Amino acid sequence: MKNPNSQDNPWMIALYIGGAGGMLAAYIVIGFFAGRWLMGVLDGPKYWLAIGTLTGLFLGILNISLLIKKFLGAQRE
Repeated sequence: MKNPNSQDNPWMIALYIGGAGGMLAAYIVIGFFAGRWLMGVLDGPKYWLAIGTLTGLFLGILNISLLIKKFLGAQRE
């Protein structure tokens, strides 16, 4: 008999994928605003926006990869 809390539900998989995309977008936007804030506070050059945005992108990708690893680990059980 199947476990009712199983991750086989296609709606649950779609929710994970949609949440991962939203989370990546949030990391990028937060990185952009953090770079803009640092640029204003420290009177830095404009490329700090790019550094903040790319940092947000890389942190978002790292977080999504950890989410996928956790999701695939739950699939095996």
